[in-house]
Amino acid sequence: MKIYNVTLDDKDESLGLLAISLVDFPAVEKDFLKFKGERRKPIRLSSDEEQRIITGVALLADTPIYRRNDELGEYYIVFGKEVIRQLVEKYSKDGLLNVINLQHDADTYAVDKCIMVESYFTDKERGISPAEFSDIPDGSWVVSFRVTDDELWEKIKESHGEEGGLNGFSVEVVSNLEERLRATQGNATIQTLDELAEALGIVKKKEALRISRDEVKDIINKDRQIILTIGNEDNTYTGQVKDLGKKDGVDILNFYDVENDDWLTVSLDEITKVVVTDNALAPWNFDLPSYRNIIDDEDIIITDSNVAKRDNIIAAIEGRYYVTLFYDDESGEGCTGARTVQVCAYGYHTGTGNECFRAYQWSGATHTEDDAWKMFLTKRCISFRLMTEAERWETPPALYHMNDKDMSPVVAQYQDVV
Repeated sequence: MKIYNVTLDDKDESLGLLAISLVDFPAVEKDFLKFKGERRKPIRLSSDEEQRIITGVALLADTPIYRRNDELGEYYIVFGKEVIRQLVEKYSKDGLLNVINLQHDADTYAVDKCIMVESYFTDKERGISPAEFSDIPDGSWVVSFRVTDDELWEKIKESHGEEGGLNGFSVEVVSNLEERLRATQGNATIQTLDELAEALGIVKKKEALRISRDEVKDIINKDRQIILTIGNEDNTYTGQVKDLGKKDGVDILNFYDVENDDWLTVSLDEITKVVVTDNALAPWNFDLPSYRNIIDDEDIIITDSNVAKRDNIIAAIEGRYYVTLFYDDESGEGCTGARTVQVCAYGYHTGTGNECFRAYQWSGATHTEDDAWKMFLTKRCISFRLMTEAERWETPPALYHMNDKDMSPVVAQYQDVV
């Protein structure tokens, strides 16, 4: 992919930083911090008077940041230290320091909801490198705002850390882009993102990324598309992770390649780069033969999924919530519509070892009868939603038996409360 330097022109007053936006998924991949009392202690939400200060990275220096649009396609931009300084100086000169919006929505621009109380460029030699941001390059721009609007502050407190919440800063910039395809370092020509990052001292080039299972789970929970590189730069795929599992003792991903409309099983050890984009998930295509091959592979044991997660299933049992789910039963009869079920047991299938749950289906799409007990494999679930606003169930329907013989081990199950 192409790499561009962000540049300005002193003679063009239309260029510059226009606003800071509070967003759910900051492109700099650094969430903001919320403070109360002592300056560097994470906030504990309470009814006490609060300082209402949020701090975060607004511009990350010398770091390739993934972008995508119709004109240029997929590409990276890099903000140099000097360009960041020029942008901030002009931003201050134009009197825009308190201009913010939400999720880059033009209808939410305001100057009376936040006050900028701190602004600085990180500089380790001068000791300007807070512990919270010790891993970011020198020259990055960090800002703090005091939130003066009650409604906005409540929204930040309630949504921080959640999908679609207000988790960090993003900037709106009008600038020139200067293509950086053949930068040089000594006698070497830099043509790839890895080489550029290595030249900038951002990362040490290595053969494999060695992404951890926890990092994959975090990616799944973000509900965002990713750019996945397997081996060298020629094997790059844009898509989304459906499942994390194991096959023959090796950690693997069930990955839907959105661009090529194909399903891949990828070993974590093969992955050399992952870039999380700000693109929402695309519709899954469960009709492909490659998907059938994946879900029918009995050697794949699913351990985490973004459609029927362990914690959600257990919460449904313990909280006695009804559940709405979409399920691919591979009947060939198009039974992929919504179902309303009552989950009473969760564990692993005795025969295959695959994650599953026993539920009573009250209504919905099915090629068999409604009002019946069914076994659901989590890897066939397209979605799984707790009906937390609905009335909770009290007891299971008739013919429910604890210690399901088709499930071993049983991880969680309904039990009468004496």
